Amino acid sequence: MKPASYISHYFENEAGPFLNICDLQPKERSQIISREKDSETGFNRFSHGEEFFAFRHLADDLLLELYGSKFGKAPRRPFYGVLGDADVVGGLYRDPYKISMPIREFASDEITFMIPDHFHLVSLMKRNGGKKMFGYQLPKDYSETEYPYFGKLLTYEELLEGFDTLKIRQHLDRERTKNNWYRYVETQIWSHPETLKSRFTEWIEVDPEPWTYNGTTYLQNYKTLKAEQDGAGNRYRAL
Repeated sequence: MKPASYISHYFENEAGPFLNICDLQPKERSQIISREKDSETGFNRFSHGEEFFAFRHLADDLLLELYGSKFGKAPRRPFYGVLGDADVVGGLYRDPYKISMPIREFASDEITFMIPDHFHLVSLMKRNGGKKMFGYQLPKDYSETEYPYFGKLLTYEELLEGFDTLKIRQHLDRERTKNNWYRYVETQIWSHPETLKSRFTEWIEVDPEPWTYNGTTYLQNYKTLKAEQDGAGNRYRAL
């Protein structure tokens, strides 16, 4: 299968696109935690409170270090997406939408890629500082030979060149076969948000894909679930 020639950015409809939660102030974080901690989504990261935010901030900082080393300039915090589509990511949101963008619309330093995402930088670079781990970390049998894609911040050209030699295709095939969550290639979008909003205006509603962990399959679309609950309540009131 040939790598896709577009990326998709997923976001909460209420909040809108091209935001990074690491840019939030403490009061804003508290408000989101309070509002979202009980949301019945496929994976509710906000239910972990400030612990999750601290870890995410650390992972983002390590990613910024990699970008600075690669391109020789200090970046703004990126926005995130995936190569092609991965509607399993829509399960993070109550009311998920996405924006799809052709890769040809970006310069080589405006989008980068990491497999499966940048959270593993924390264990790879041994910088957790006692913090609780989240997300996909290094496997127990990790070696650079067996998992050469870990820690690589790739341009699209490098992604195409390394799709087989870096065992990226092998990773994706394995994760898809198991119906695991991490069956995508993360995209980091480094462009200015206002530029992105003016260039890409079509919002696409997302129906989250199911995923399986330890024999249990998860599929939560909070909007659909709420509609079903409201419908049940209406039927109860009508009796």
